[in-house]
Amino acid sequence: MRAFLVRLAVLAVGCAVSSRAVTIEYVATDVTDVTRGEDLWRYDYIVAGHPFVASEFFDIYFDPLLYGTVQALPGPNSDWNARILQQPTPGNFPPFDVGMFDAVALAGNASLADAFSVNFVYLGSGVPGSQRFDLFGANSNVLESGFTTPPVSSIPEPCTILLAALGLAVCGRKSHSAPGARR
Repeated sequence: MRAFLVRLAVLAVGCAVSSRAVTIEYVATDVTDVTRGEDLWRYDYIVAGHPFVASEFFDIYFDPLLYGTVQALPGPNSDWNARILQQPTPGNFPPFDVGMFDAVALAGNASLADAFSVNFVYLGSGVPGSQRFDLFGANSNVLESGFTTPPVSSIPEPCTILLAALGLAVCGRKSHSAPGARR
């Protein structure tokens, strides 16, 4: 039984490692409008799950039907260069119609302790939502793609195999209970 529990622990670690991927969480904040008729907002992005090396970068995309002018605020610290590469422009053909926020790591193991921030004019209704992003290696190859997400709880989701193994361990333990016990 002890060997089984050790294997179960190794499996749990394997599940935790294999499910680790870059995440970009966002918080959307309605800020005071500067220009009449424009709805100004700010995204604060929290990036985690990837140890950035120098020259790796990520881009977050702004749909031209939902976003007007986009302005990057200074990078969160000296490890990063954050900028807008392209404004959302609905009249252009794809991919030149989509706005692009770009953040480049200037140092190895660039700090992700602080948020990246972008101000933008929101053209949609309600609260701005999720956006597409790409993570690029130093050679500009796409390493990962995904969507930004609102902050989630700090409770990780367990791996399905781990749950099944745990259930089997509990069932196996009960079937080998003390002699004379009723089953």
